[in-house]
Amino acid sequence: MNSINFSVPGKKTTVPIHIGKGIFDKIKSAIPFNKYSSVLVITDENVSHHWSKRIHEVIGKKAYYLTIPAHEKAKTLSTVGKIWTMLSKKGFDRKSLVINIGGGMVCDIGAFAASTYMRGIHFVQVPTTLLAQADAAIGGKTGFNFNGLKNTIGTFSAPVAIISDTVFLSTLPQREYLSGFAEIIKHAIIADKDLFKHLLKKDFTSLSSKELDKMLSVSSNIKCEIVRKDPFEKNERKKLNFGHTVGHAVEMACSNSPTPLLHGEAVAIGMIAEARMSLLSGYLSEKKFRDIEKLISKAKLPNKTKAIYKNVISKKMLSDKKNVRQQIKWVCLKGIGEVEVDVDLPGEIMEQGLRYILK
Repeated sequence: MNSINFSVPGKKTTVPIHIGKGIFDKIKSAIPFNKYSSVLVITDENVSHHWSKRIHEVIGKKAYYLTIPAHEKAKTLSTVGKIWTMLSKKGFDRKSLVINIGGGMVCDIGAFAASTYMRGIHFVQVPTTLLAQADAAIGGKTGFNFNGLKNTIGTFSAPVAIISDTVFLSTLPQREYLSGFAEIIKHAIIADKDLFKHLLKKDFTSLSSKELDKMLSVSSNIKCEIVRKDPFEKNERKKLNFGHTVGHAVEMACSNSPTPLLHGEAVAIGMIAEARMSLLSGYLSEKKFRDIEKLISKAKLPNKTKAIYKNVISKKMLSDKKNVRQQIKWVCLKGIGEVEVDVDLPGEIMEQGLRYILK
């Protein structure tokens, strides 16, 4: 098991991040359950289908359990309301605990509900997808989608602990598993050229448990360091938005289609578009751009989306929560591991970047 201690900025506390295979079984030794008056476990339908028996065996009969739908469309205020209602009806007080066991959607929405119920109760993140283990569960961002926009409503709130058990990945469809590498690739692109070179040599479909644990640890540590320096996204943390301005817009634009993209797939497309904009603006070399394309291709992630979504993507980008006075603030790459934030790009550059990812 690998462990990282994330120091919560402004507070004399740390969030332990435990990474390894089979570690969920030891959650009671990592979390002092006896100090909590009540425990609610939130999972989604997929996690419940594969892991319900194991979860009940480990957590026990004294906890309450709530299962929510396993798709992005459930990431709404209505679902938050269901969580609040259960907490209220079961008499949860300020000394209660919420354990979120699921992918990024469950971690985001469960954490939001916990961070706002009675002005905030403790919660634990148990991410069960690679994407959530690499990114969504780390950093203290919580939230849900609103008015057709991604994560528009949310809070900053740190969990008690993060338990990333890679055994949960064994029941993921390969497409969902590979989607998670988008965030690991992003961390390498924006902050670690050695990790980037390492990933270029790997076959993502045949990693050993040891290799995956190490990769997750390095990736998680990158995010922890960035968030530690800038917890509320004033400057440094904006690096983490690379690929997400276009990626979120692509994800939401095709969310109602018969074949919606997974979050990591949309971010992969977004990274190519935004790297292309960096190239066209003179920030990034042609070689580095091609290396990024090569790595995303090696991870078997998509690099294009349908041209019919172009207008919707453009509209969604203009409503992005990171914008200032409806001006998009871009993260531009100056190289692998080198970025510049809050860049204003000419409309023609943005247009060319978007055209590049359309098919």
